Amino acid sequence: EITYTITATATGSGVLPNLVIRDTIPAGTTYVPGSITLDAATQTDAQDSDGATFTANAIAVALGNVQGGTAHVVAFKVKVN
Repeated sequence: EITYTITATATGSGVLPNLVIRDTIPAGTTYVPGSITLDAATQTDAQDSDGATFTANAIAVALGNVQGGTAHVVAFKVKVN
């Protein structure tokens, strides 16, 4: 298994509206169901209130409005085929 970690840092003093982090699952790998985390909190794979989803070949995590000067960490796992 490989864990991918994405850190999104909002710079400046304003608000970034409707920020979404997306990443495509690399070729030759398979997504590990239920492995998405946001700031170390487990997220679901279905489209629901936590904002994280997995579809076909990509993950997406909707962060909503993000204040400048803050950072969020998204992680997920894949298995090498």
